[in-house]
Amino acid sequence: MLEPTLNKWTGQPYAQRLDPALASLLEQQARGIAKVDRYALPFPESRRQLEEMRIRTHANSVPMHQVVDEDLSANGRLIKLRWYYPSAEHAQCTPIVYLHGGGWCVGSNLTHDTVLRHLARAARVPVCGVEYSLAPEYPFPSALEDVRAVTDFLGRQRESLKESEGFILAGDSAGANLALVEAMRRRDEGKASDLSALILYYGCYGPHRDGGSFDAYGDGRFGLSNQVQARYLEAYMPTSSRADWRVFPLEGELRGLPPTYILAAELDPLYDDSIDLYRALKEGGVPALLAIANELPHGFLNQANDLPAAASAIEQSVAGVNALVRQPEVQPPARISF
Repeated sequence: MLEPTLNKWTGQPYAQRLDPALASLLEQQARGIAKVDRYALPFPESRRQLEEMRIRTHANSVPMHQVVDEDLSANGRLIKLRWYYPSAEHAQCTPIVYLHGGGWCVGSNLTHDTVLRHLARAARVPVCGVEYSLAPEYPFPSALEDVRAVTDFLGRQRESLKESEGFILAGDSAGANLALVEAMRRRDEGKASDLSALILYYGCYGPHRDGGSFDAYGDGRFGLSNQVQARYLEAYMPTSSRADWRVFPLEGELRGLPPTYILAAELDPLYDDSIDLYRALKEGGVPALLAIANELPHGFLNQANDLPAAASAIEQSVAGVNALVRQPEVQPPARISF
């Protein structure tokens, strides 16, 4: 019998129990639906399949005061923005800019509609979902160029309105990777004041490593697998060209970043990335808070309409980042589990 992989943070075996409420929900959602391995499909078809799958989870969507689509032209491309306004009262508040996950290759504002709505309701500010260019049609650094165009656009708006408060940059998975890299760029170019904080949900921040969470969860029984992650990375940037720290921001300079809230999913091959990022930020003097979603896998926030733990995780991320922004000198608990 193989010895269990030990969690390098706790020294205990990595957890293997899926939240019963999520397991039941996934079983219900799968009834009457033909089983398709969308990870093995060509990317255009995989994108369509993911949107169809996520639409089936929208029955109990959080209502918004208004949802507005906007187009931004940059880099010879059209970047689609979708603004979620939770109420008329908060329409003029400084926004959260959200970058969806999907391995840099799939995903859209539609696939992440649930997260965008819950985040807007919890934060009580507008949330702007960004549809950046996807690989392999638009490989690295196309997505980063699009994110730069959006944040520079909002930064100019902030300056013209003489706003003192910076916007929050948030994202999940590949979107969290892009958000972190963009924050590092703005710091390096003297635009750090545009950002008040980062919210990073179960992101990819470093290269694949043997052992740890990659071994514990890499077979894909909880969703994301090492094989799928490798496919995404190969489409985003070929292996031979990954020396650029903008692919793996853990290899870049992390000092001087805004207060950062990090959420790790416990049953996720990328779990260790969040732990490593939290440690690196703390060592660099960045106010940071780490939360761990016990018994939940990569991507679980997209179930927030029907999974109370997911809705609670989004609410707690807003409360946590607000606390960091108000009192960055106060050291919060190293671990929040729910």
